[in-house]
Amino acid sequence: MITLYATCIVEQLLPDVGESVFYLLEKTGEAIYYPEDITCCGLPHFNNGYQEDAVEVLKKQIDSLQGEGPIVVPSGSCCWMLKNVLPTLFTDQPHTYKKATNISERVIELTQFLHKTGLLQNKSLLPGKTTYHDSCHLLRGLGESESPRKCLGNACELVVELEDSDRCCGFGGSFCMKFPEISSEMLDQKIEKIKTTEADWIVAADAGCILQIASGLEKSNCNSKILHIAQALAGPGKPGWPKEEKS
Repeated sequence: MITLYATCIVEQLLPDVGESVFYLLEKTGEAIYYPEDITCCGLPHFNNGYQEDAVEVLKKQIDSLQGEGPIVVPSGSCCWMLKNVLPTLFTDQPHTYKKATNISERVIELTQFLHKTGLLQNKSLLPGKTTYHDSCHLLRGLGESESPRKCLGNACELVVELEDSDRCCGFGGSFCMKFPEISSEMLDQKIEKIKTTEADWIVAADAGCILQIASGLEKSNCNSKILHIAQALAGPGKPGWPKEEKS
């Protein structure tokens, strides 16, 4: 059985992305479990120094995530939080720490899971030119840059590398609210790099980056369209495909 940890941004702001993720996971033929009491991974609290609040948020979800099989997360930042930070928050609670470790060991980011299972071999679904933005937590926190590119290479007509793809888009959770001027400048630089690719699609694997880059594309009248990597891999016309985009 596959457990889907959809993340709060996907659930509340980008539900179409959740549909694409579910569509991709269904291809495994495995049962998919979506815990109803999943809320936030606690990363916003943790990053802002509210460790006790992060503990309270996560404690309410731990029992729902117990079991076997992978916990697939369509976001590098949330995956990093559950995999690398979650157990460290409960080292003084042996029983809960054991449960947190069980979760940590099973958590896997969406493209890592898809690459590992080989579900997207030799399928060209997304037409035109595609480029990819590396999200900070997926690249630096999880050390992952290969799986998203391998998946896109199997699902896109043409993939071109984005210059400075590893540069932050300026979102950074609460960073964009605490330091809006710096965030805006970082975003402007990212949009300029996207423009130079002349790509039809700019793809990212983190919902926060999707929101940030989408705002920059709209403001700059850039012709590139933003997609979460789940949408790109599912392809035009499939569940979760943006309704305003035509195949």
